[in-house]
Amino acid sequence: MGSDHGKGMDAESPHIDVRAVLLEDAQALHELDYSFETDRIYTLNVRGRLTPTTGTGSLSLAKQALSFELVETPVDPPLYKSYREFEGTPADVEARLCNVDGGYVALANERLAGVILLKVEEWRSLTRIENIIVGRQFRRYGIGSLLLKCASDWARNHGCWAILLETQN
Repeated sequence: MGSDHGKGMDAESPHIDVRAVLLEDAQALHELDYSFETDRIYTLNVRGRLTPTTGTGSLSLAKQALSFELVETPVDPPLYKSYREFEGTPADVEARLCNVDGGYVALANERLAGVILLKVEEWRSLTRIENIIVGRQFRRYGIGSLLLKCASDWARNHGCWAILLETQN
């Protein structure tokens, strides 16, 4: 699955290809720098309010309605995070690859640039994104979006009605 996504951004935009992840990708994935730095965090605000229901003309019954809002908050100094210590060895990465149902790697000019790992939760008929990583030097070229589109197609082809991605601050 090839793509020209990112082309036209500048003269140095890489050519991006996507293919199924292989066990042989473990070493390159282990070497990928996926640390990040940010000067903002997002807080999820949940607001609940009571909304009168109608039915008998009475407003005595009520149900709760919730609203959600993401609030961007600047942080100074910026936060730096590296997950390298959690990956262990290339053999650990290979074991992780054996424990998923599918996934894709993105190649930027034939170099491994990112990965998305997928697992089906059959009891809920959904696909869980176990991991999505874009190497630090390959960001801002649309690789993450492209991997998510591939995951969406994969999930649909595996009879899943939803995709789940858990994040952390």
